[in-house]
Amino acid sequence: MTTDLNGDSIIFLKVTPGHVERTLKSLREQPHVTKVEAVLGRHDVAVAARFRTTDELQQFAAHVQSMDSVRGFRSYPGLQNWKNSEKNGHPASAYILIRTSDPTRATSELSKLSGVESVIGTTGDLDVIARIGAENRDSMFSTIVKQVNGVPGVKSTETLPTFAQF
Repeated sequence: MTTDLNGDSIIFLKVTPGHVERTLKSLREQPHVTKVEAVLGRHDVAVAARFRTTDELQQFAAHVQSMDSVRGFRSYPGLQNWKNSEKNGHPASAYILIRTSDPTRATSELSKLSGVESVIGTTGDLDVIARIGAENRDSMFSTIVKQVNGVPGVKSTETLPTFAQF
């Protein structure tokens, strides 16, 4: 069954050591891809891509999983794009994987926080993926710890900082 998608879907990849840069370059050339970044955490690469349907996402997934450098793949279809300010110029940024008891309230409150660039509602083991930017890492992590984790309904977060040099 095909489902319509809204906004960016986020895909996280685990990549063979030493192949992150090559994988980033290859993914940047793919249709639908809007952003590809190296991240720190249980994944190595974050991909934001705009798919109109789940069929398009599945075709992309099949292609990516066939790449010899990809060892793991986790996708979060973009079902609701709560905020997209299109800011990409922050020196420090991260993806925040969020589990919440009240996704509607949490997304509303997250959208109001300074530095939050996008808030995407999704399905699976996460409810929301937010992208945050700040002038420096200390400021970014302070915002995450003091503000994001304090949003009503947020049960847990996992932060995947991005790397600008790739």
